[in-house]
Amino acid sequence: MTGSSPQLRRLGAELRRLREAAGLTQTQVGDAIGRRHTTMVNWEHGNTKISETDLVRLLAELRAPAEVRKGLEQLRAESRHGAGQWAVYGLPEWLRPLVSFEEDATEIRTFEPVLVPGLLQTEDYARAIHDAGRHKVAPEFVDRWVQARMQRQQRLTGPNPLHLHAIIAEATLRLAVGSPEVLADQLDHLLDQSKSANITIQVLTATHDGYGGIATNFTLLHFANPEIDPPMCYFDGPLGGHMISDAGDVATMDGMFGDLRRMALAPGESREMLARVLHELREENDHG
Repeated sequence: MTGSSPQLRRLGAELRRLREAAGLTQTQVGDAIGRRHTTMVNWEHGNTKISETDLVRLLAELRAPAEVRKGLEQLRAESRHGAGQWAVYGLPEWLRPLVSFEEDATEIRTFEPVLVPGLLQTEDYARAIHDAGRHKVAPEFVDRWVQARMQRQQRLTGPNPLHLHAIIAEATLRLAVGSPEVLADQLDHLLDQSKSANITIQVLTATHDGYGGIATNFTLLHFANPEIDPPMCYFDGPLGGHMISDAGDVATMDGMFGDLRRMALAPGESREMLARVLHELREENDHG
Protein backbone atom coordinates (compact mmCIF):
# COMPACT_ATOMS: atom_id res chain seq x y z
CA MET A 1 0.00 0.00 0.00
CA THR A 2 3.03 2.33 -0.07
CA GLY A 3 1.87 3.96 -3.31
CA SER A 4 -1.67 4.53 -2.14
CA SER A 5 -3.32 7.92 -1.84
CA PRO A 6 -6.95 9.08 -1.71
CA GLN A 7 -6.63 10.31 -5.28
CA LEU A 8 -5.33 6.95 -6.51
CA ARG A 9 -8.15 5.12 -4.74
CA ARG A 10 -10.75 7.38 -6.36
CA LEU A 11 -9.15 6.99 -9.75
CA GLY A 12 -9.11 3.21 -9.37
CA ALA A 13 -12.76 3.11 -8.29
CA GLU A 14 -13.80 5.18 -11.32
CA LEU A 15 -11.78 3.00 -13.69
CA ARG A 16 -13.47 -0.09 -12.28
CA ARG A 17 -16.90 1.48 -12.77
CA LEU A 18 -16.12 2.38 -16.37
CA ARG A 19 -14.87 -1.15 -17.08
CA GLU A 20 -17.89 -2.80 -15.49
CA ALA A 21 -20.24 -0.44 -17.36
CA ALA A 22 -18.54 -1.54 -20.58
CA GLY A 23 -19.13 -5.18 -19.66
CA LEU A 24 -15.44 -6.04 -19.78
CA THR A 25 -13.20 -8.04 -17.45
CA GLN A 26 -9.86 -6.86 -16.14
CA THR A 27 -8.13 -9.46 -18.30
CA GLN A 28 -9.92 -8.29 -21.43
CA VAL A 29 -9.04 -4.67 -20.90
CA GLY A 30 -5.48 -5.53 -19.89
CA ASP A 31 -4.99 -7.60 -23.05
CA ALA A 32 -6.36 -4.76 -25.19
CA ILE A 33 -3.82 -2.24 -23.87
CA GLY A 34 -0.93 -4.66 -23.36
CA ARG A 35 -1.00 -4.86 -19.59
CA ARG A 36 -1.23 -7.86 -17.27
CA HIS A 37 -4.26 -8.76 -15.15
CA THR A 38 -2.33 -8.02 -11.93
CA THR A 39 -1.52 -4.54 -13.21
CA MET A 40 -5.21 -3.89 -13.82
CA VAL A 41 -6.08 -5.11 -10.31
CA ASN A 42 -3.49 -2.81 -8.73
CA TRP A 43 -4.71 0.18 -10.73
CA GLU A 44 -8.32 -0.41 -9.75
CA HIS A 45 -7.43 -0.81 -6.07
CA GLY A 46 -5.27 2.32 -6.10
CA ASN A 47 -2.21 0.34 -5.07
CA THR A 48 0.05 1.52 -7.90
CA LYS A 49 0.27 4.65 -9.99
CA ILE A 50 -0.77 4.67 -13.62
CA SER A 51 1.23 6.56 -16.23
CA GLU A 52 -0.35 9.29 -18.33
CA THR A 53 0.09 7.21 -21.48
CA ASP A 54 -1.53 4.12 -19.93
CA LEU A 55 -4.45 6.19 -18.60
CA VAL A 56 -5.10 7.72 -22.02
CA ARG A 57 -5.07 4.28 -23.67
CA LEU A 58 -7.23 2.78 -20.95
CA LEU A 59 -9.86 5.53 -21.12
CA ALA A 60 -9.94 5.26 -24.90
CA GLU A 61 -10.50 1.50 -24.64
CA LEU A 62 -13.31 2.07 -22.15
CA ARG A 63 -14.82 4.79 -24.38
CA ALA A 64 -14.95 7.27 -21.51
CA PRO A 65 -16.67 10.61 -22.36
CA ALA A 66 -14.38 13.65 -22.73
CA GLU A 67 -15.55 15.26 -19.48
CA VAL A 68 -14.91 12.03 -17.57
CA ARG A 69 -11.44 11.71 -19.08
CA LYS A 70 -10.57 15.24 -18.01
CA GLY A 71 -11.60 14.59 -14.42
CA LEU A 72 -9.68 11.32 -14.18
CA GLU A 73 -6.57 12.82 -15.74
CA GLN A 74 -6.76 15.54 -13.06
CA LEU A 75 -7.00 12.88 -10.34
CA ARG A 76 -3.91 11.15 -11.73
CA ALA A 77 -2.04 14.46 -11.75
CA GLU A 78 -3.04 15.17 -8.14
CA SER A 79 -1.87 11.72 -7.04
CA ARG A 80 1.63 12.51 -8.32
CA HIS A 81 1.90 15.28 -5.76
CA GLY A 82 0.24 13.33 -2.94
CA ALA A 83 3.37 13.50 -0.76
CA GLY A 84 3.33 17.31 -1.14
CA GLN A 85 4.15 19.04 2.12
CA TRP A 86 5.08 15.76 3.80
CA ALA A 87 8.14 15.10 1.61
CA VAL A 88 10.30 17.48 3.67
CA TYR A 89 9.69 15.53 6.89
CA GLY A 90 11.48 12.35 5.81
CA LEU A 91 8.62 10.12 6.98
CA PRO A 92 9.11 6.35 6.58
CA GLU A 93 7.33 4.57 3.73
CA TRP A 94 5.06 2.63 6.09
CA LEU A 95 3.68 5.87 7.57
CA ARG A 96 3.08 7.77 4.32
CA PRO A 97 -0.20 6.05 3.37
CA LEU A 98 -1.74 6.88 6.77
CA VAL A 99 -0.70 10.54 6.50
CA SER A 100 -2.11 10.74 2.97
CA PHE A 101 -5.46 9.13 3.82
CA GLU A 102 -5.67 11.11 7.05
CA GLU A 103 -5.70 14.35 5.04
CA ASP A 104 -8.82 13.21 3.20
CA ALA A 105 -10.70 11.47 6.04
CA THR A 106 -13.82 13.00 7.54
CA GLU A 107 -13.83 10.85 10.69
CA ILE A 108 -11.15 8.93 12.55
CA ARG A 109 -11.80 6.42 15.33
CA THR A 110 -8.76 5.30 17.26
CA PHE A 111 -7.96 3.04 20.20
CA GLU A 112 -4.71 3.38 22.15
CA PRO A 113 -3.89 0.96 24.98
CA VAL A 114 -0.43 2.45 25.71
CA LEU A 115 0.16 5.96 24.33
CA VAL A 116 -1.88 9.08 23.70
CA PRO A 117 -2.99 9.08 20.02
CA GLY A 118 -0.68 11.09 17.79
CA LEU A 119 -3.36 13.59 16.77
CA LEU A 120 -3.80 14.53 20.45
CA GLN A 121 -0.16 14.62 21.56
CA THR A 122 1.60 17.75 22.75
CA GLU A 123 4.91 18.57 21.09
CA ASP A 124 6.94 17.69 24.21
CA TYR A 125 5.10 14.37 24.66
CA ALA A 126 5.66 13.49 21.00
CA ARG A 127 9.35 14.36 21.25
CA ALA A 128 9.76 12.23 24.37
CA ILE A 129 8.24 9.24 22.55
CA HIS A 130 10.46 9.72 19.51
CA ASP A 131 13.58 10.22 21.64
CA ALA A 132 12.81 6.97 23.48
CA GLY A 133 12.18 5.03 20.26
CA ARG A 134 15.66 5.27 18.79
CA HIS A 135 15.29 1.78 17.29
CA LYS A 136 12.49 3.25 15.16
CA VAL A 137 13.49 6.89 14.69
CA ALA A 138 17.04 7.97 13.88
CA PRO A 139 18.08 10.95 16.09
CA GLU A 140 18.50 13.23 13.08
CA PHE A 141 14.84 12.67 12.12
CA VAL A 142 13.25 13.28 15.54
CA ASP A 143 12.62 17.00 15.09
CA ARG A 144 11.16 16.54 11.60
CA TRP A 145 8.89 13.67 12.65
CA VAL A 146 7.63 15.64 15.64
CA GLN A 147 6.89 18.66 13.44
CA ALA A 148 5.07 16.39 10.98
CA ARG A 149 2.88 15.16 13.83
CA MET A 150 2.09 18.73 14.85
CA GLN A 151 1.27 19.58 11.23
CA ARG A 152 -1.11 16.61 10.99
CA GLN A 153 -3.05 17.97 13.96
CA GLN A 154 -4.20 20.93 11.86
CA ARG A 155 -6.88 18.58 10.47
CA LEU A 156 -8.65 19.01 13.82
CA THR A 157 -9.25 22.72 13.26
CA GLY A 158 -10.50 24.97 10.49
CA PRO A 159 -13.81 25.27 8.62
CA ASN A 160 -14.21 21.51 7.97
CA PRO A 161 -12.43 19.84 10.87
CA LEU A 162 -11.85 16.14 11.12
CA HIS A 163 -14.09 14.32 13.62
CA LEU A 164 -11.91 12.36 16.01
CA HIS A 165 -13.17 9.72 18.44
CA ALA A 166 -10.36 8.45 20.66
CA ILE A 167 -10.57 5.68 23.24
CA ILE A 168 -7.58 5.67 25.59
CA ALA A 169 -6.74 3.07 28.21
CA GLU A 170 -6.45 4.39 31.76
CA ALA A 171 -2.89 3.07 31.96
CA THR A 172 -1.95 5.52 29.22
CA LEU A 173 -2.84 8.42 31.50
CA ARG A 174 -0.36 7.21 34.13
CA LEU A 175 2.48 5.97 31.91
CA ALA A 176 5.65 7.99 32.51
CA VAL A 177 6.52 9.64 29.21
CA GLY A 178 9.23 12.28 29.49
CA SER A 179 9.19 14.20 32.78
CA PRO A 180 6.19 14.46 35.14
CA GLU A 181 5.68 17.98 33.77
CA VAL A 182 5.47 16.64 30.21
CA LEU A 183 2.81 14.13 31.24
CA ALA A 184 0.88 16.76 33.23
CA ASP A 185 0.85 19.12 30.24
CA GLN A 186 -0.32 16.25 28.04
CA LEU A 187 -3.23 15.42 30.34
CA ASP A 188 -4.15 19.10 30.51
CA HIS A 189 -4.13 19.19 26.69
CA LEU A 190 -6.43 16.15 26.54
CA LEU A 191 -8.87 17.87 28.89
CA ASP A 192 -8.85 20.96 26.69
CA GLN A 193 -9.29 18.98 23.46
CA SER A 194 -12.16 16.96 24.93
CA LYS A 195 -14.21 20.15 25.00
CA SER A 196 -14.03 20.55 21.21
CA ALA A 197 -17.23 19.75 19.33
CA ASN A 198 -15.42 17.53 16.82
CA ILE A 199 -13.37 15.56 19.36
CA THR A 200 -14.66 12.75 21.59
CA ILE A 201 -12.36 11.21 24.18
CA GLN A 202 -13.29 8.16 26.25
CA VAL A 203 -11.21 6.43 28.90
CA LEU A 204 -11.23 2.65 29.30
CA THR A 205 -10.73 2.00 33.00
CA ALA A 206 -8.07 -0.35 34.33
CA THR A 207 -10.72 -2.36 36.19
CA HIS A 208 -12.50 -3.29 32.95
CA ASP A 209 -11.27 -6.69 31.79
CA GLY A 210 -13.41 -6.95 28.65
CA TYR A 211 -10.78 -5.73 26.21
CA GLY A 212 -7.97 -8.13 27.05
CA GLY A 213 -8.18 -9.76 23.62
CA ILE A 214 -7.42 -6.48 21.83
CA ALA A 215 -3.68 -6.26 22.27
CA THR A 216 -2.86 -3.52 19.76
CA ASN A 217 -3.66 0.04 18.88
CA PHE A 218 -5.69 0.62 15.73
CA THR A 219 -7.14 3.51 13.79
CA LEU A 220 -10.20 3.52 11.53
CA LEU A 221 -10.47 6.11 8.79
CA HIS A 222 -13.84 7.03 7.28
CA PHE A 223 -14.34 9.20 4.21
CA ALA A 224 -17.09 11.45 2.84
CA ASN A 225 -18.13 9.05 0.07
CA PRO A 226 -17.74 5.45 1.32
CA GLU A 227 -18.83 4.06 -2.03
CA ILE A 228 -15.75 5.56 -3.67
CA ASP A 229 -13.55 5.70 -0.59
CA PRO A 230 -14.46 2.77 1.68
CA PRO A 231 -13.19 2.84 5.29
CA MET A 232 -9.66 1.73 6.05
CA CYS A 233 -7.80 0.60 9.15
CA TYR A 234 -4.25 1.21 10.33
CA PHE A 235 -2.16 -0.20 13.16
CA ASP A 236 1.51 -0.03 14.02
CA GLY A 237 4.15 -1.58 16.21
CA PRO A 238 7.92 -1.52 16.81
CA LEU A 239 8.70 -2.46 13.19
CA GLY A 240 6.32 -0.07 11.45
CA GLY A 241 2.71 0.29 10.44
CA HIS A 242 0.22 -1.44 8.18
CA MET A 243 -2.86 -0.27 6.29
CA ILE A 244 -5.81 -2.68 6.01
CA SER A 245 -8.27 -2.20 3.17
CA ASP A 246 -10.10 -5.56 3.11
CA ALA A 247 -13.77 -4.72 3.72
CA GLY A 248 -14.34 -7.71 6.03
CA ASP A 249 -11.27 -6.99 8.15
CA VAL A 250 -12.12 -3.31 8.43
CA ALA A 251 -15.69 -4.17 9.46
CA THR A 252 -14.31 -6.49 12.15
CA MET A 253 -12.12 -3.71 13.54
CA ASP A 254 -15.04 -1.29 13.40
CA GLY A 255 -17.04 -3.79 15.45
CA MET A 256 -14.22 -3.98 17.99
CA PHE A 257 -14.24 -0.20 18.28
CA GLY A 258 -17.97 -0.30 18.92
CA ASP A 259 -17.41 -2.80 21.74
CA LEU A 260 -14.69 -0.63 23.26
CA ARG A 261 -16.90 2.46 23.04
CA ARG A 262 -19.60 0.69 25.05
CA MET A 263 -17.09 -0.51 27.65
CA ALA A 264 -15.39 2.87 28.12
CA LEU A 265 -16.52 5.68 30.37
CA ALA A 266 -18.87 8.19 28.78
CA PRO A 267 -17.18 11.40 27.55
CA GLY A 268 -18.27 13.40 30.62
CA GLU A 269 -17.06 10.71 33.03
CA SER A 270 -13.84 10.45 31.04
CA ARG A 271 -13.20 14.18 31.50
CA GLU A 272 -13.72 13.71 35.23
CA MET A 273 -11.16 10.91 35.29
CA LEU A 274 -8.68 12.96 33.27
CA ALA A 275 -9.06 15.83 35.72
CA ARG A 276 -8.66 13.47 38.68
CA VAL A 277 -5.49 11.83 37.33
CA LEU A 278 -4.05 15.24 36.46
CA HIS A 279 -4.78 16.50 39.98
CA GLU A 280 -3.12 13.43 41.52
CA LEU A 281 -0.05 13.86 39.29
CA ARG A 282 0.35 17.51 40.20
CA GLU A 283 -0.02 16.75 43.89
CA GLU A 284 2.69 14.10 43.63
CA ASN A 285 4.93 16.58 41.81
CA ASP A 286 4.32 19.26 44.46
CA HIS A 287 5.20 16.85 47.27
CA GLY A 288 8.00 15.14 45.43
